[in-house]
Amino acid sequence: MYRGRQEGDGSVDECGTVRFDLQPYHAMRVVAALWTALALLTWPSISCLLAAALYAVGQWYARTRRISWPADVEDYLAKRGWTRPRRMSGELDRYPPIPFRPLTIPEMYSGAVRIVLRNWPTLLGVPAVIHTGFALGLATIAYLVRQFVGSPQTSAFLLGGDGALRPGTAVLALVVFLSCCAVLFPGDGLLISLGAQAADKAVRGEPIRFNEVFWQATENKLAVCRTIIAYYLIVAATLLIQVAAVFSGFYRALIPLLVVCGIVSAVIAVLLSMAPVVLVLEQLGIADAFRRSIELCRPALGRILLINVVWVAAVTPVLLLATVDWPVLIIVSPVVCGVVRCVHMLAYADLRMRHDDYGQQLRIDWARNMGREGLPGG
Repeated sequence: MYRGRQEGDGSVDECGTVRFDLQPYHAMRVVAALWTALALLTWPSISCLLAAALYAVGQWYARTRRISWPADVEDYLAKRGWTRPRRMSGELDRYPPIPFRPLTIPEMYSGAVRIVLRNWPTLLGVPAVIHTGFALGLATIAYLVRQFVGSPQTSAFLLGGDGALRPGTAVLALVVFLSCCAVLFPGDGLLISLGAQAADKAVRGEPIRFNEVFWQATENKLAVCRTIIAYYLIVAATLLIQVAAVFSGFYRALIPLLVVCGIVSAVIAVLLSMAPVVLVLEQLGIADAFRRSIELCRPALGRILLINVVWVAAVTPVLLLATVDWPVLIIVSPVVCGVVRCVHMLAYADLRMRHDDYGQQLRIDWARNMGREGLPGG
């Protein structure tokens, strides 16, 4: 966190009418109250109480140490009259998050962690809000489905007299699937766009302004969403042969074909994995983003596969928490999301630095934005 230095009543320059001097400890108090309400009314679990206690301690620490908002969040709030601008103290971290040369895999993940820690309001705060929205949206869909299925009026629509499923069941499943996609895909597109842009700015030494980055990500989210859908459709098409083989009655004879199809599916998934980041950073169309992703990933297929295996292995335990305790998942998932999205951008940067003078471009941008003293040995 950033520690603000106050003068007098803490006000330096008022930008218009201040409706309420919102500070981090106010926000933490609200969140602590929400987790307490969830523990008492909805999720009676130790995780909710632990989250409430952590936020309560956090608000006490923020209030006693007079911790203020980071500059980008403070500017956003002050322009809307939600807080008073304060003079920020503390030295700027001028050490670049990554070396400007081809990266090792540990350097990618350590660089991603540094970027997230330096820009936590954007890279942790936004995913936390979106993931909470995911949980609420999916919970709402599940509640509506239970109410619909449990209604006696709809039982004849779903089940026949002999207990067999009717076509109405397939219709309901399709509606539920499309509703989940409507919740998940746009949010995922926003997170990918936000993470790629924020990490790119961090690597170049540019200031990350919450308002600017968020609205740029909002403008790109639908294009990224379409790219994600196209990506999944391409991968799913390669799996149809395997599904058809399972139900064909010739499964054993087709095992060699299934193995080949599985390998092809994995290769295609890896080759196209950079497409969303390419689309955001190079402003290409979907087809061009796929071609560019293949061009970048083809010489480093094994390396990209290993990078993806590492983050999938890290994400899997987090996903398993969903079957144990939803509150823990909501708390931990934004951290994982912020790091993974930054890793994707750093993997893109690594591929570019292995093909052209992208590392020198980043070094020049960093020196221009941060000064020569920000360069290692410079």
